[in-house]
Order: sequence, then structure tokens, then C-alpha cells
Amino acid sequence: MVVILLYTTCTFYIKYREYNFVTKTSVTYHSELELPAITLCNVHSFDKNNFNESDNLWLEYFTYTFDITAPFNISESKWQKLRVSEEVINRLGFKMNDMIHFGVVDNNLLWKKTSHFTVTYRAPAEKCFTFNRRYSNNKSENPLMFHDKSFLNLFLDVKQDRYAFSSMTAGVRLLLHHPDEPIHAHSPSTILSPGHLYEIQISEKRYNYLPRPYNSYRNQDCVEIGKTNSFSEVNSPYSHSGCIIKCLTDRTKSLCGCITESLFHDNASDFCTVAERQYCSLKIWRSFFHYTSGDLCSCKRPCSEVKYDYELSSVLFPAASYMNTLTRANLSRNMTHARNNLMYLKISLKDTMVTTNSHVQQLDFGDIIGQLGGYMGFCLGASLLTLMELVEVVLLSLKALVMHQHFKFNRQNVVPSSPGLKIKTVSAGI
Repeated sequence: MVVILLYTTCTFYIKYREYNFVTKTSVTYHSELELPAITLCNVHSFDKNNFNESDNLWLEYFTYTFDITAPFNISESKWQKLRVSEEVINRLGFKMNDMIHFGVVDNNLLWKKTSHFTVTYRAPAEKCFTFNRRYSNNKSENPLMFHDKSFLNLFLDVKQDRYAFSSMTAGVRLLLHHPDEPIHAHSPSTILSPGHLYEIQISEKRYNYLPRPYNSYRNQDCVEIGKTNSFSEVNSPYSHSGCIIKCLTDRTKSLCGCITESLFHDNASDFCTVAERQYCSLKIWRSFFHYTSGDLCSCKRPCSEVKYDYELSSVLFPAASYMNTLTRANLSRNMTHARNNLMYLKISLKDTMVTTNSHVQQLDFGDIIGQLGGYMGFCLGASLLTLMELVEVVLLSLKALVMHQHFKFNRQNVVPSSPGLKIKTVSAGI
């Protein structure tokens, strides 16, 4: 029994040291959920109406960035001191009021769009607008909670007739992400075409991973959020995307001595000149997305993540009978203009059900102790039973020995018959 118990203990220990894990899925229902941040990016960021006569250099440079076949000589002296600041990108890009005609949350019109949308950058020179963004805000904001009947409607205008230069596509890139998480070029997104009404139903999923030594996320270690609440100068919770952008910011500052608008920056930041941008900072940005994150940045996933799935359906917009309404509201000139530029988004939660996928240890000390306790109980029970049987055998043996001795003693004390005594047999005659 002792040998079996020792063998079982060693087997459990070896299994424990393999650090295996299993995935457990649970579904919980909530009365309401936090709405994710919603980022909208015009696939063409620059408005030709915002370029004036003094912006010829900017027009030439950004034409080259969007159309690499355009002639461009970066070695010319005019590019050595021309700095591409965030202010320039904002001034030349589409304005929020141009792209977003109006928004409605639960029948409440968003009159002051600038207080609900903030300017963000998915990539260099790719200007976006984010609704419900909380990332790196200095003030604490209450989360925007939605129940299963809540909705957000957005009326958008891509204004492709005002694109500053040639563009292969027209539309809006949509990104759904956590309000505390920034975006970058590899953030999941989808592209929407003008001339459609889209219904987008969002569902929330949560993922819990195990840190070292389990490394349950693609055999990589993860960061426990409770131990790392902030990681950079922008007082924000840790996120994988935020770590990537910080890494690129530090690398660009170190190698180029400047930054771009899509990186972390403040009023004291030095933006790159056109030459520095082309020779250095953009090369770092592009090289990062051609390699795995571990090659340039040691960014770990948080051990707890929230991601969003969505179901997308669409119909033609606007209908012919609705054209007069748009014309009276001065939102479109004719059907051709409407189909080429306008789109309508209806965003809601699919339900308030949250699916959680958690990686849990296949074996922990509690399991091992519990199972060993069972084995020990079995062994102890078997041992007690064997001991009782052995005692019973000993007692029965002693009893048999005593009875045998008693029987032998009684035989020796029996008195023999008298020798002269004869027994006469009488036969009956017939």
C-alpha cells in the first residue's frame, strides 16, 4: 500500500510540473453592459477644401504618401525643415462636423459632437474620430452603459467628392475596442461602403489567461492587471495596444529624435520633419508590422482581456422615397451624391450576455491533496480491514489451538475398562 501511495504521489507531481491547463466557458447575464469605444476613419483623410495656396508643399508631400507613383525627391532641401505636426494633420484633414452629420443615443441627439468624439490616429496621417474613448483622459469618466434596448445611430458622409488626391477606395473604417485601449494599424477593423444602412449588433467576450509558468496564451507570458495598473506617462491601464504604441514611441524618439502624430506625444514633443519622417520614423512603424511584436517590442498580453464580436447586416440607403427628406435637410443634392457619400449606422448590443473563456490549471495543489487524500483513505481503510482480518485469523488460530489442547487433555484423562469383564452375547432362537 505504501508503495502504491508513493507511486501515485510521484505521478501527480509529474503531471503538475507539466503545467497543463484546460479552457472553461461560462455565460453570464447582465442588466446592462459598457458600450465599447467606436472609432471611425475615413479611408481618405484629407479634404481638398482645407488646402490653401500656401499649402503646396503639404499637398505635394501627402499626394506622394497616398500615391507612391507620384514623383518625389526626399533629398531636396525643402523637406529638411518642414515639420509634420499633429496641428497640420488636423487642419488639412476632414473635420468632425463634415464627416459626422449627427449622432443619436437612445433618442437623445448629440448636439456637441466634439464633447463625445475625440481625434485619434490609427496610423501616420490616418485621422479618425472615436466615440466613448476613455484612454489617457486626465479626468475620470463614467462608463457609457447600454441595456438590450439601447442604441447609437450615426449619420455619416464620406465626402469623396472632396478627396484631396486620387484614392482607390471610398468609405469608412470601423473599429470596436475597449474604451481604455488605443488603436493602431493592426487593430481589428472592417470597412463600410457609402450608400448603405448598416445594423451592427455587438456581443462582448472576455478572456482570462494564465501567466508563467503556464503561459496559456500562445505559450507566452501575460501581465496580471492587478499588479500592473499603469505602464507609461499617459496615466492609463495596461493594454497590449498601448504597450505597442509606447514601444514604438520610445524607439522612434531614440533613433529619430522626434515622433509622429500616431505615437504618444504632448505639447512639448518634437514632430519629425518630412525627411526624418520618410528616412526614419515611418520605416520604424512599417518594420514593426512586418515582424512579430517580440522582435521589436516585448509587449505581453494582459491576463484578462475584453474583445467584441459583431453581426453586420446592410440594406441600400437611401431609398428613392427618402431622397426628398435628405434634400430638404440639405444633406444631399441628388440620389447619385447620396449613394456615393452617405451611410447610416445603427449600433446596439446583440444582448447583455457575456461569454467568458478562462484558462484554468488542470491540476493544482488542492486537487492533488484531495486525490491523495482519497488514496490515503483507501489505503488506510484497506490496511485497517487487513489488520482486522489478520487479528481475526490470529484469534481463530489461538481458539483452534486451545480447543485442540483441551481435547487432547480430555482424551488422556479417560478411565480404561476392567480386564475380567466379559460381555455375553445372547442370540434369539427361532
